[in-house]
Amino acid sequence: MIRKITLICLLFIGFQSVSRSQVVLDSVSIFQPIGQDTTCPASQLTFWAVQSNDTFTSSRYHWYINSIYTGVFIDTLRTTAPVDGDTVWCNLVYRNSLGIWDSFRSNEIIVRRNDTVMPRVIISLISGSNPDCTGGPLTFAAYPVNGGTAPTYQWLINGLPVPAADSVTFRRSFTAGDTVSVQMIGNSTCSAPFSDTAISSYVVISHDSMTATITIIASFNPICQGTSDTFRATVSNAGAGYTFQWFVNSTYMPTALGPEFITSSLNNTDIVYAKLIAPDPCVINDTTISNVITMTVIPNLNDSAWMVMTGGTNPGCLDSPVTFSGYYMNFGTSPDFDWYVNGVLVSHNTPTYTAFYLDGDIVQFRVRPTDGGCYQDDSIATPAVLMIRDSTPVTPWLSLIGNLLVANSGGTYQWFYNSVNSCTGALLLTGITAETYNPHSPGYYFIKKDTANCVSLCSNVLYISLLEIKDMYKPAAKVYPNPTTGIINLDWEGQVVNRKLDVYTMIGQGLLHQDIENTSHHETDLSYLPAGNYLLVLRDEDGSKTTYKIQITK
Repeated sequence: MIRKITLICLLFIGFQSVSRSQVVLDSVSIFQPIGQDTTCPASQLTFWAVQSNDTFTSSRYHWYINSIYTGVFIDTLRTTAPVDGDTVWCNLVYRNSLGIWDSFRSNEIIVRRNDTVMPRVIISLISGSNPDCTGGPLTFAAYPVNGGTAPTYQWLINGLPVPAADSVTFRRSFTAGDTVSVQMIGNSTCSAPFSDTAISSYVVISHDSMTATITIIASFNPICQGTSDTFRATVSNAGAGYTFQWFVNSTYMPTALGPEFITSSLNNTDIVYAKLIAPDPCVINDTTISNVITMTVIPNLNDSAWMVMTGGTNPGCLDSPVTFSGYYMNFGTSPDFDWYVNGVLVSHNTPTYTAFYLDGDIVQFRVRPTDGGCYQDDSIATPAVLMIRDSTPVTPWLSLIGNLLVANSGGTYQWFYNSVNSCTGALLLTGITAETYNPHSPGYYFIKKDTANCVSLCSNVLYISLLEIKDMYKPAAKVYPNPTTGIINLDWEGQVVNRKLDVYTMIGQGLLHQDIENTSHHETDLSYLPAGNYLLVLRDEDGSKTTYKIQITK
């Protein structure tokens, strides 16, 4: 049984510890009212307790003097018991937001008692204002210091007693320049050898009217054209209910109603000022104009930036570097400029940037001014360049088969003609892209394989002498079908000819050699060859050659 009770207690304590961070708690503070006698022995002292959260129910205030419970359990303690050095505090007992009893100990007040204290009295304005242009009624209150248990008062205006003005407060309307004070006669038991009579300092009544003023400042001046600027007004002695009006070059700005005016539409030499409208009757000048600010607005320079590809090609090859050069205009002195690839900074303040790019990379050049000048754009990023890259094709090999120049593999090619044996300074043969070409001029020929994005290195260079290559135009054979599954027909349309027939691979490997004698039609069976492209060369008796490209399909 004892173990069960212990377990229940432990669970309850754990619940309290877990929930205490979530529970709403209360606290209490104590203080003494202003003006009460606190220093004379045996004078009554008053202490007040104030909860931080008065929504709790079942609250109790337990008052203690020197940790001894006084038996008082309300929010006010009145007692004559404390002596010099005693400590007074309050313990608040309440149910917290979980309904569990809780407590909080207040601050402590140490009582100070003196055997002899000089009586004093202080006055304070507790209702109305001073200065006050309307001359409305004012209320003053007297606060005694060591006035005893029943001090008496006499209020004075200009040093003269006011009949029937003998309470702790004094209310009336005054004339400008009046002085207000109070005389107190105390009955304190510890005032001797001092007099029981004390007179307060006086307060001078003022009915002066106010003169409103308004001053404005600009956040920036000078500014750049189109820049937002903020103007702020500071007012004094404007009373209640004042409003603002803002003007630019005497034009009223109807949307600017408060003490702040924001605009981005100012021009050079524009003047800005504000008008203060103060309807308070205490203000002499109900309309006041602020100082005038003449704006210096600097025109923006028309800045620009661009980049140029000064090395390499795009589209191009993955293993070929590309160089971009950046240029800018009207960015002042020492601007910052950066290079970005795919949005990542890769180079800073270098006029050119060279790199090997991947397919799909995006290159940009960005410029920012640093000298604080005025520019149309604070930062310019050039249009992005999309890099199109491809693997470099294998360098092709060029062969002369019959009277036909033939590349060693299929694909798209660039054909070049040169008068010298070199890959540089050659003439691109426009419109020629096939893997074969029948040259018509003597000279040097080479090719480059073209993937549309990337071009290979140049092939070997072949020299073609047309004196050694006699094109045969008459009679020309009809070759069919093409493509074929294997059977090739050669037809000279009734004319009897003698020819030599050679069949080659696309790289010049000989596959078949036949003599065609005294016939106008010849059939050749190539079905034993694998599917692909082949070259068929016909030579007549004087050495003239004609080359045909044929395709075998399976």
